[in-house]
Amino acid sequence: MYTYKRAVGINQLFPRGEELVDISTLTTRVLVSTYRELKIVVTDSLYSRDVTIDMQDYRNQFSVFNGTIQQWLDTMASTVLKTSNTLPGTEYRWVTCHDIQYEWFTLFPGNAAQGDDKQDLLDIHNAPDIRVIKTDKTAVDYDELVNRGLWTYNGHLVRGVSDKKAVYLLNAGKHFHVNDNCHVTYLNFNTVSKLKTYAIKETDIEFEGNDEYIYLHLRAPVSLKSKTLWMSIGGRLTLNDIVESVSDRMVVIRTEKMDMFNRIFDSKGMIDLSAVIDEEREVVGKDFFRTKDFWVKLLTDPSSFFIVLDNPNLYVSLDQLSTYQYPFTYHTEEQRHVPLMLSNGLLPKYYTRKIINRRLLDIDLGTKKNYLNKTTGIANGGNLHHGYNSRFKPSSLFNGYLLYIRSVIQGD
Repeated sequence: MYTYKRAVGINQLFPRGEELVDISTLTTRVLVSTYRELKIVVTDSLYSRDVTIDMQDYRNQFSVFNGTIQQWLDTMASTVLKTSNTLPGTEYRWVTCHDIQYEWFTLFPGNAAQGDDKQDLLDIHNAPDIRVIKTDKTAVDYDELVNRGLWTYNGHLVRGVSDKKAVYLLNAGKHFHVNDNCHVTYLNFNTVSKLKTYAIKETDIEFEGNDEYIYLHLRAPVSLKSKTLWMSIGGRLTLNDIVESVSDRMVVIRTEKMDMFNRIFDSKGMIDLSAVIDEEREVVGKDFFRTKDFWVKLLTDPSSFFIVLDNPNLYVSLDQLSTYQYPFTYHTEEQRHVPLMLSNGLLPKYYTRKIINRRLLDIDLGTKKNYLNKTTGIANGGNLHHGYNSRFKPSSLFNGYLLYIRSVIQGD
């Protein structure tokens, strides 16, 4: 005798990742048409234990049976079902964001290409990277930190690599010379997914098109089967609306969906993009961001890299926040420390305050610069983009969003 207990499914109509679902009142026919995958936990009274049934093993029977899951189980009382002792999770876990400088981590000059004995000889003038070390004497596994999360410097993703004594944030030492505000945050994916990051080589890039490269293909360094693929492009987190795996090792980037002018001109004053564009440059041709040369420089820059997550069933959403009285403050009833994303795609550090039953989130990025980005005159023909401020509305406020990345809790 089997008794329905709970279920975890992936909806095929609405791509919301893996979800805890109550299917007790649904007919088995509806289950087949609604869920792409469904793990059903039942109690096996013969052995007095919980086991899992995979809907895929009984899809045909579910399709023709006209009743609920418990009614179907009752008809199978004398049949030994195909089950598994591996049970799906019972709760959600969200990715959280932490300012590691408040978590007993200290930042030092670093160079991931040099040995450990050379690191203390470096200073801010000759260190290309930032070295992250926990300084409160407690044990820490730096490899696990890298495999369980993503790192940011001043709102931009940076690639982390590790050894037994530190995490190295690649190129962040050069970012420091551009902007020394120096907030390093950590997006913690613990129990949500393990992940790995990979640099992009020029040989990975395959262009399509003629004079304007409005989309392109990348060859992935590892198999993407049963994985989630994201990317950092110029330090911005880029998700599946722009980056999509089209085969086991091939990725397409829909470049027409990205406003590269605003991304690059916002970022070049915050991180080192000197290999992509001169920091002092304020005027570019309209086709600057559509050339093969630009995309090769951008994608092979340390600010761009693959993010390959082991969990293929992540739920991601953006919930807009309301501004609270002050220009750079948002308010929310959310108590979890989930990442904050701005309308330009940056992931800033935020400070938390509490007023009555509100949680206030303060950022320090200031206002959004509104670029002139028009013609220089009647003879220009609209072929130039300008990094100067608009005369009539020089700036505006960022929209803020809570970035929810969720999964049914995962075990190792």
